[in-house]
Amino acid sequence: MAFEPLLLKMNNGTFSERLKKLMGDMSRAEFADKCGISVGALRNYLEDGMPSADKALRIARLFNVTIEWLIEGVDPVHPGEHQTQKLTDYVGIPRYDASLSAGNGFWNQGKAEVLDHIPFTPEFLRRRLGRSTAEGLLIMSANGESMEPQISDGDLVMVDQRKQTLSDGIFAFVLNGEARIKWLRKTISGDIEVISLNQSPLFPKETIRKDELEGFQLIGKVVWCGHHFAR
Repeated sequence: MAFEPLLLKMNNGTFSERLKKLMGDMSRAEFADKCGISVGALRNYLEDGMPSADKALRIARLFNVTIEWLIEGVDPVHPGEHQTQKLTDYVGIPRYDASLSAGNGFWNQGKAEVLDHIPFTPEFLRRRLGRSTAEGLLIMSANGESMEPQISDGDLVMVDQRKQTLSDGIFAFVLNGEARIKWLRKTISGDIEVISLNQSPLFPKETIRKDELEGFQLIGKVVWCGHHFAR
């Protein structure tokens, strides 16, 4: 399954404040001499001036800190450190004990319940989904091979229930009591084409006629898929 990169933290003060941390108990003259800069240049940095790239890199290497932390305040401070993500930095998307058929004939019975919540970062929601909240998002598993290679048997898929306008794309829907996942396309005549991405003749295109739509209900559009690696 794909994992979202950690959020960058930028709460470590100004450049001059970070420079003072590196100075510690050293005098300005001692620190400037160690860094190979003049006392005047150091004074400028401590008054919110910025060093050139080569001088900043030299300081970072001397004190074993990352250039990103020194210049921008982005964690981690030291090379090789892994940033620890706080629980509050995540948004939990509910995963239901319901499966979407990506093949033939998997029927869902009973009322779906929340199994757990899968964490995603707000940055993922904003950049990848254009969302500021997780409202209306849910996760279910896909069963079957008809949507390969994009969606494999056992993959988790995220469905946006707020996307109820039918356009070309992968949707989760219920047809005559069966929860399914397919590429849907609405025709000019009002019919809905149900398309499998797997090109095998085992998964032919279907058509839901406009006079058969009473058994059709959209759950939402699929906006993310977490792939399982083959064993």
